[in-house]
Amino acid sequence: MEIRAIARRTAIAAAVVTVLVLAAPYAILAGSGASDQLAAYYASGTVGGAGIVLFALVSAVVVGSVEQGNLDPGTLVGAAVMLGVATTASAVFWALAIEPSPLFRENLWLVWHARAVVAASVPVPVAAAVYAREVVS
Repeated sequence: MEIRAIARRTAIAAAVVTVLVLAAPYAILAGSGASDQLAAYYASGTVGGAGIVLFALVSAVVVGSVEQGNLDPGTLVGAAVMLGVATTASAVFWALAIEPSPLFRENLWLVWHARAVVAASVPVPVAAAVYAREVVS
């Protein structure tokens, strides 16, 4: 299989996985009565969880649309790389801004959740950069 197709699929899959990993606490704890703490958890950081989701999904759409031929592929892959970097950077800033709450005492796995979101977001800019190199060259 060629590197271009693998990098494209990896970037899209990593963006979707980032959103799914980010949404896990909401899906698991939504009915537990900790909605205020969960809202504060997702609102931490400069752009919060919603910003991470936005950057991740837009980067998946941009990477997916490169092969459609509607715009210059070089421009789109450049935007995809920058959106991937924005996804990972916003995930890092979000993870650094989270303050422990009583929610963490009851759900110890949340201590590692923000790091898992960052780890899931790292392949987005890496795969987008590999894809950009293959498209441009």
